[in-house]
Amino acid sequence: MLDAEQILVLGHRGLLGQALVAACQGRCQVVAGGRQVFDLTRQPLTAALVAGQAVGPEQARASLGRVAAGLPALGAKAQDLHGCLDVLRLALKEGRPRLVFNCLGYTDVDQAEREPQAAEAVNGRGAQAVARACAEAGAHLVHLSTDFVFDGQASRPYREDDPPAPLSTYGRSKLSGERLVRQELAGALIVRSAWLFGQGRPSFVDKVIAQGRLGKPFPVVEDQVGSPTYTADLAAALLDLGQRWIGGVLHLVNQGQASRRQLAIKALELAGLDPSLAQAAQSSQAAGGARRPAYSVLDAGRAARVLGGPLPPWPEALGRYLAARREVQA
Repeated sequence: MLDAEQILVLGHRGLLGQALVAACQGRCQVVAGGRQVFDLTRQPLTAALVAGQAVGPEQARASLGRVAAGLPALGAKAQDLHGCLDVLRLALKEGRPRLVFNCLGYTDVDQAEREPQAAEAVNGRGAQAVARACAEAGAHLVHLSTDFVFDGQASRPYREDDPPAPLSTYGRSKLSGERLVRQELAGALIVRSAWLFGQGRPSFVDKVIAQGRLGKPFPVVEDQVGSPTYTADLAAALLDLGQRWIGGVLHLVNQGQASRRQLAIKALELAGLDPSLAQAAQSSQAAGGARRPAYSVLDAGRAARVLGGPLPPWPEALGRYLAARREVQA
């Protein structure tokens, strides 16, 4: 069992990253920073020595400068990610982290259609660089991927060995990341999950509840079916898998499946709001945006066998999330 100080979370401000930090009782390492300075915010990483000097703002600024010169057209998100990679590499070589969770990602599915280079820089080449840094340091990597690597044409839940065929730029960039991670670090664990909801950032569930509180009907597509997943459940399972040095590809989601509208109706019911406000709509009615798989339910049977049991059913997990949400807002 690893100490929390030996665990590094990349993307710790994201929905899943926050859940992982919480699962580690907040004692895991993070790589933090903004567009101008990247710093390693917690010991022992700030004490990591490179040529006798601590890794800190000056190294981060130099790294960012090199990246900004080489990636001028890729946007701030890509520059942010690549700007911290040199610092990450130094931290892994000189610090204690033995387990890295890569939750970093370009996650705006629709914007990725307009910024394909940026999506690939973060989700593809960025993932490759993280995997290479882990390989150099002998650290284990758990890399997060998505149900969007599939085309949604299946008639049963997708298994890990089903051939991917992404429909969107986002899906293609995440699949590229999977392949590049395996190329750099064969023992890495690649985990595909889907339809996340949880504390920390607004998700589809939170947006539905906000709409429901307005008391006016709103459209929700009913021809997209997937695997709703609670980040707290996912994070606990990831921590278990990562500390056991599991490798390969796993699908990890809460039990059950739902359409977007079914998820919305259940969220409204559990929040004490009128479920009839979620009006049926079709994906074809949505204006523009990326193509989404109509059916992207993931078969998590392999993960259940490794973990000794499946994650809880999504309706029960949703109830726990909303209860926790009420406590935070009280």
